[in-house]
Amino acid sequence: MDLAGRGPAYRGVTVRCPGCAAPMRCEAVPSAEIDVCDACGGLWVDWFDGDVHTVAAEVEAARVNRGAALAPGEPNAGARTCPRCTRALELELFRFTDASEHELVNGVELLRCPECAGSFVPRSSAHLLLDRVREPRVVTLWEALVGVLRRLVGASPR
Repeated sequence: MDLAGRGPAYRGVTVRCPGCAAPMRCEAVPSAEIDVCDACGGLWVDWFDGDVHTVAAEVEAARVNRGAALAPGEPNAGARTCPRCTRALELELFRFTDASEHELVNGVELLRCPECAGSFVPRSSAHLLLDRVREPRVVTLWEALVGVLRRLVGASPR
């Protein structure tokens, strides 16, 4: 039995990409084994595979190292349903913890299954996660000072 308690056949079934409906294939990365869509570049990360953001950055790093080009466009022909339990996926915005209020890109969109907690990560989101890991945002002196002052006076950030 695997970590999900679903038996060895759980990973043996070919699933369809929630983003473009193409068949997905299994790919091993250092921390997990996930489903990857070669057509649109989307990733399916099961709840037991680990931190979605870490796994997505690992997969994207491997693709970039292999020279894989970004997909021509965002996925749009898929059913937007979970490939495991067929529930409708819900849009979730993951905001970078170091993002400023006025930053142009302060997070990434993921689609999460409310039933099994798996996540679909579009290729563009995986690429943004990798960029953030490779080049973390540098906090300006002014932002650091404002943050310290807010903590001292107990004001919450906007």
